[in-house]
Amino acid sequence: MCNNQSFPSLFQTRVYVADSFIPNAGEGLFAKVAAECDTVMAFYNGVRITHEEVDSRAWSLNGNTLSLDDDTVLDVPVPYNSTKHYCASLGHKANHSFTPNCMYAPFIHPRFGAIKCIQTIRAVERDEELTVAYGYDHCSGGKSGPEAPDWYKRALEAFQTIQ
Repeated sequence: MCNNQSFPSLFQTRVYVADSFIPNAGEGLFAKVAAECDTVMAFYNGVRITHEEVDSRAWSLNGNTLSLDDDTVLDVPVPYNSTKHYCASLGHKANHSFTPNCMYAPFIHPRFGAIKCIQTIRAVERDEELTVAYGYDHCSGGKSGPEAPDWYKRALEAFQTIQ
């Protein structure tokens, strides 16, 4: 991930971590300042692993993984998912929403190199929770539904009910 994992990035002054407003989501990522559309708010760095490694293990081990490119996945494994152990990047704290206010975007970071950032897709207010669409495939998975963790399948079903 980086040499000093507990040293906060000087570039992440626009966000903070607090209890999420989303039920059962744990911590979330929040805007420390109001921001316009297309503002980079935070960064997502982690251990670089392959898609094959991600695909071969249980969903429970993939809670903080994000595809960087066709070959590489960024992983923030336990115990580094806690800010007590890792706070050099905080993008892994952004929770999922089917109506997000941010997206993942490629970024070349001066400290981490090629990573992803959390970028606003609309204006956000100070103290607003920053959310992204995790991008699970809604079509694959056969008769059991989408290839996604159980919490996501339940959230998708609830979202589709109110649409």
